[in-house]
Amino acid sequence: MKKASMKRKIMVLSILMTFVATVLLIFGSDLLNSERTMHYSQLSSGWSVQCGDKIYKDVTLADFSVGDTYKGEVITIINTTPATNIIAPTIMFKNSLASVDVCIDGEPVYSYGKEYSDAGEFVPKKYNMIALEDGTVPHELSISYTIPEKNTFNGIYPIYFGTKRELVHNFLQYHRLTIFIGGFFFIYSCLLFALGVFMFLYKKTDLSTFLSALVSLQLGVYCYAYNDIFCFISDKNYYFSILEYIVLFFIPLAFSVLLYSSHPEIETTRQRIILAINILMPTCFILLHVLKLAHIEMFVIPTQFLGVVDIMVIMPSLIAGMIKKHNEKAKSDTYTGLEPGNYLLLGFVIIMVFGILEIIRYNISRFKGTFGGESIFANIDYLDLGMLFFIICLYIYYFLNGIDHMNAERVKAQLEGLAYTDALTGLANRAKCSQYHAAMENPYAVVSLDLDKLKYVNDTLGHLEGDKMIKAFADILRESFIGASIIGRTGGDEFLVIFDNPAADICDKCIRALEKNLAAFNQKGERFTLSASTGYAYSNELQGGSFEDIYYLADTRMYEMKEKHHA
Repeated sequence: MKKASMKRKIMVLSILMTFVATVLLIFGSDLLNSERTMHYSQLSSGWSVQCGDKIYKDVTLADFSVGDTYKGEVITIINTTPATNIIAPTIMFKNSLASVDVCIDGEPVYSYGKEYSDAGEFVPKKYNMIALEDGTVPHELSISYTIPEKNTFNGIYPIYFGTKRELVHNFLQYHRLTIFIGGFFFIYSCLLFALGVFMFLYKKTDLSTFLSALVSLQLGVYCYAYNDIFCFISDKNYYFSILEYIVLFFIPLAFSVLLYSSHPEIETTRQRIILAINILMPTCFILLHVLKLAHIEMFVIPTQFLGVVDIMVIMPSLIAGMIKKHNEKAKSDTYTGLEPGNYLLLGFVIIMVFGILEIIRYNISRFKGTFGGESIFANIDYLDLGMLFFIICLYIYYFLNGIDHMNAERVKAQLEGLAYTDALTGLANRAKCSQYHAAMENPYAVVSLDLDKLKYVNDTLGHLEGDKMIKAFADILRESFIGASIIGRTGGDEFLVIFDNPAADICDKCIRALEKNLAAFNQKGERFTLSASTGYAYSNELQGGSFEDIYYLADTRMYEMKEKHHA
């Protein structure tokens, strides 16, 4: 049975992941691309590159490796723009961590980043756009990159040529998968935050819901910052470039906190040390950047290393903790067979694999210093996809966890119902009444009731009629003592009613209603008639008295009435 259940889970998850992957492949493929027009092109080949004293001819930028660079080095690329009938053709290119100077036909026309490098700051990335006054004739285009720090220049990005409208259109088309994934993170964050507020208002606060919302928001911000969406649509280049690194530095911390909030049983001294390191290291990186002792981009590799260490420390504890938790749940009477934790574990495994792949790809590109052409998938890093699948697994985890919790509560309620409910009447039994009054703190009133002539009916009409008599009396109690906190059967013919924060005349009103309902029942012509002896007492009648004292007072008054009934 367990094997069949596991096969179903694997099949459902496989179908879901395959569906998501297929949608992403279709969404990110050339099938949805609009046709390129004559107003857009990539200037990829025919470049002349000058690095120091070396000059390289007929270079294709996508294949050119920058190699090691030093502070103050200037790399210049030169090409000729094509003649076109486009009105105000525009050149667009991205630079990162290096200042740029652009010359058209030997005349300086554009400069960016020099003010940052002169001030000792790191140069933020930017999408530069330079419009040509006359596109009908070829122009010599010269772009010079000045390296601010040793080996910080990532490489030469593609150069695009066309109308500004086409450049923007193709940028958005090229990045549509990133926009979709980041937008998904933002929307999911809002939904989780709304869910957390809803639970808070109903006093069912779950910190992990708010943490998950923050993690999803963090992933959305990183997705848009890393993939240039923010810097393309805004001129706050420095702000968003800094934000990209800060968010990246705190991703290990975010996942650690989320993991410990959802699985506190795995937290050990070793995990707490890792958690402290995840807080201290990013804080130190930011302080070093603020104090201008080191630029913030220098700490990407240490952050990647920290992420790998986190994975190596967290995963064994997570797996061991989940196995232990599963074994404990399997022994519980409320075990429902659902295993939400498996999906959370799968999510961590997926993001771990994709994260490692992205680290490998990042460092290969960084050390080769080359940037590819315009494959639609070239701009989607593995970490984006890993984060997307992790969020999907996290959603499944919360969904199944909610179902598991509701099922467990239902099973628990059923078990408690068997343990605390009188089987004949459906009222609370003696154990439930004892449990209830032991937890009372507010003022209360107690009504003690005794069903008259039950023994006589059992002896003369039989126990079936006696049981029928008890059931009928229980139903009338429910009708009469409306608003009671608990109505219970404490013995064969003994019953108990408790009111929390009672009104001064509540007991008299309910007893009068009881007498009226008993009289109405007796007019039906059953083989037996119903009557009861009652007595009540309020907690304020005995200052400092225990529940037993108040109940004894009510019981004494009930027996006084009973004696009158038997007189």
